[in-house]
Amino acid sequence: MVEVNMRNKLTTFPILAITLVVFLIFSVSGCITNGSTDDQAKTINVTDMAGRSVTLKYPVESLVLMDSTCTAEFSSVYGEGFDSKIVGWDNNLRDNSGDMYEKYVEKFPAMAEIPDVGSLDDNTFNAEKVIALNPDVVIMHDWEFMWDGEATKEALTRLDQAGIPVVFLDFYMDPMTNSTKSMQLLGKITDKEQRAQDIVDYYDDKVNSIYSRLEKIQGKKPTVYIECAYKGPETYGISYGDVAWGDIVKKAGGDNIAEPILLNKSKALSAEYLVNQSPDIIILTGRNWSTPGSLRMGYTSTPNVTKSTMTPFINRPGWDTINAVENQKVYGIYHGYCTDIFNFVALEAFAKWFYPEEFRDVDPAETLKEYHRKFMPIDYSGTLVYSYY
Repeated sequence: MVEVNMRNKLTTFPILAITLVVFLIFSVSGCITNGSTDDQAKTINVTDMAGRSVTLKYPVESLVLMDSTCTAEFSSVYGEGFDSKIVGWDNNLRDNSGDMYEKYVEKFPAMAEIPDVGSLDDNTFNAEKVIALNPDVVIMHDWEFMWDGEATKEALTRLDQAGIPVVFLDFYMDPMTNSTKSMQLLGKITDKEQRAQDIVDYYDDKVNSIYSRLEKIQGKKPTVYIECAYKGPETYGISYGDVAWGDIVKKAGGDNIAEPILLNKSKALSAEYLVNQSPDIIILTGRNWSTPGSLRMGYTSTPNVTKSTMTPFINRPGWDTINAVENQKVYGIYHGYCTDIFNFVALEAFAKWFYPEEFRDVDPAETLKEYHRKFMPIDYSGTLVYSYY
């Protein structure tokens, strides 16, 4: 009897131990959890870049990109097969980065058929369409709260009522800190954590190399003006406080003239303020916008096109008296880099432009080519960083 009881205890103990381990694994917040039956989908709980706790299906097999320019980040992280996972997006990639859109569609023709679900930016967002697509998750950007706060809250309510989770990324509000976290978040929900970590390691290596050199540079920082050259030379485009491009200017060792008056906002500066400040460096951001007179840059732009569209900006009234123009320090960069993972290339370019001697050996264009070879499904081409003189 004693022997039987002991055998029962020895048999029961490992069962209890295994049960306890299984219970712990499936109970820890942030870990993958399983339903009570095999028929139920696995789920994962994550904290997104807006600080929200979100539970969603794991791994994510279908998603809607509320900013389709995030295709670059998603495709980098997901790798082969990424195109079949996007079931809906807005028109931002097609309308504002047509050059990149063309590159993707040329290689993945089915992407031209991805449904347009509208945009929060212009009040065309169609919640019913998203619900009908029934994605595992909707991906949004943190900046939606700054630009389209009420529309974003309303969209969240509608999607929550339909049981569709939303995950926020951030490449804009605190880009040099949150970009890698956002990539890791994408990797986590898609079961591509190692690939995401490879990208983060590459990013950190490039960024830390710049930071370590900047620490050794003494003396007065160059003053910098950066403008989104979207509206053409007749109208001053937005500049940036301590967000997006403004944050990158600061991290690259520049003194952003917009920060004292814009703080953490993005807004156009007056021509009078700019001329009076007479910054040492001017950076204009360009893209494949359809706006007449906008600065043209991107995968399909040649240096000649970029130069010809930048010249009218440099010829603005009063610019001939600005230090940057007098000293021939005017540059262009692809506008998308203030809202995506490529901001580390912007950091390289800015540091090189601010401190040309110290960063003589740095080549941002070569870095871009290398990143494309390693992680992007489309090839590098065009004009993405540019020096006017």
